[in-house]
Amino acid sequence: MSQIDLVELGIRVKEARRERGLTQGQVAVMIGSSRSRVIAFENGYAPDISINTVIHMLNAVGLDFRLSTFNDGCPTLDDLQAEQAEEDARNARRGLPQPRW
Repeated sequence: MSQIDLVELGIRVKEARRERGLTQGQVAVMIGSSRSRVIAFENGYAPDISINTVIHMLNAVGLDFRLSTFNDGCPTLDDLQAEQAEEDARNARRGLPQPRW
């Protein structure tokens, strides 16, 4: 996954909440916060929200928070797709058949 900001995180929480059939009020009760706080976060207006509240909100809607090493030299999906496109172009110039996947 690419970098994510709080606005995008709020959007994902809203989507997950709706998928689970939860209201903003229900999430607020689950995390011990106010409905207005949940609304603010979902709409990207909670710059002072604590990481603890964010994690509780994520968990309440069935999401989690994971840390990973950023890229760590591994190719990204874009890198692999570009590499495949280059290989396909070379094969096409040589008259080799294209893969069927």
